[in-house]
Amino acid sequence: MNIKPITAENRAEATEILKREWGLPIVSRETAHDGTKLPGFIAISGEEITGLVTYNIDSRGCEITSLNSFDENKGVGTALINAVLEVAKENNCARLWLVTTNDIIHAIRFYQKRGFEWLATHINSADGMRKLKPSIPLIGEEGIPIKHEIEFEIKL
Repeated sequence: MNIKPITAENRAEATEILKREWGLPIVSRETAHDGTKLPGFIAISGEEITGLVTYNIDSRGCEITSLNSFDENKGVGTALINAVLEVAKENNCARLWLVTTNDIIHAIRFYQKRGFEWLATHINSADGMRKLKPSIPLIGEEGIPIKHEIEFEIKL
């Protein structure tokens, strides 16, 4: 597996993945991100993209705005997080952080296993998310209502 930055050469493929997997914009903590313009990394195995991560650096630190692994339990997601972690350190960010919704149980488990601390639960924040992105469904994975954002961080 190779981890490569998103560049002009692979931006179209990355954009297609983001549209398919996330829809656009990507929304977190009352912010709409244009995923087509965010920096990030792709994981490639052979000729195939096996994962994608995007991030945004601002005054709040380095936020992972999207993460997808298409080859589960092979280290793809971890490798992508580690690539962003290095960027965050190089940019002297105080923290690496991300938000997931309360319905994505496997992500909640995944992030904690990789050293992210559960910082906050933003109760009923999905209502505000839907104002920015009305396509967010009411019911998510495993039939769980999407209601809250859970914020995780690694202090740097």
